[in-house]
Amino acid sequence: MVRLAPPIILLVLGLLALPAVFGETLYKRVDDQGNVHYSDKPQPGAKKIHLAAPSTFKASGTAAPPAAASQTNGPTTGYSAFQIGSPTPDQVFWNVQSVTVSVAIQPGLHPGDLVTITVDGQTQGPGTALSYTFDDLYRGEHTANATLQETDGSSMIAKPVTFYIQRGTQKGLHKVTAH
Repeated sequence: MVRLAPPIILLVLGLLALPAVFGETLYKRVDDQGNVHYSDKPQPGAKKIHLAAPSTFKASGTAAPPAAASQTNGPTTGYSAFQIGSPTPDQVFWNVQSVTVSVAIQPGLHPGDLVTITVDGQTQGPGTALSYTFDDLYRGEHTANATLQETDGSSMIAKPVTFYIQRGTQKGLHKVTAH
């Protein structure tokens, strides 16, 4: 009798278990109520299903980094992010006339740098405020833009955000009287 070392026994058992782990064979059974059941173990009335080997691929190279939330004009800046934080893209506001647009800047606004925020051509700034409220906005689609002007003359432009204002209608109230 050949005596195998314990690690080899474990390896052989592991190789024998691989088909069960990878699920190359399944059993399909339909019960009396029409429910379909799948199992890796044979069941009474089950049909054996052979699965093809899984599709695999090897990725080539590295993935490209995600697109930046802003673009830079001029020399490199000391900012890692400049974007419109509120409203969010495609956000819908109901029954409002004013919307506050705010920007997110990382690591924070540097002294002397200025922010300009615009909604549909209505401009607030340049200034150091990171949010402005725009009043008297009509129903429909609106676009918010933001620009960061740095003291060295370079600027960053945040990706524009489109948001919507909806207005609900109030149906006429009917007076009900008992007869």
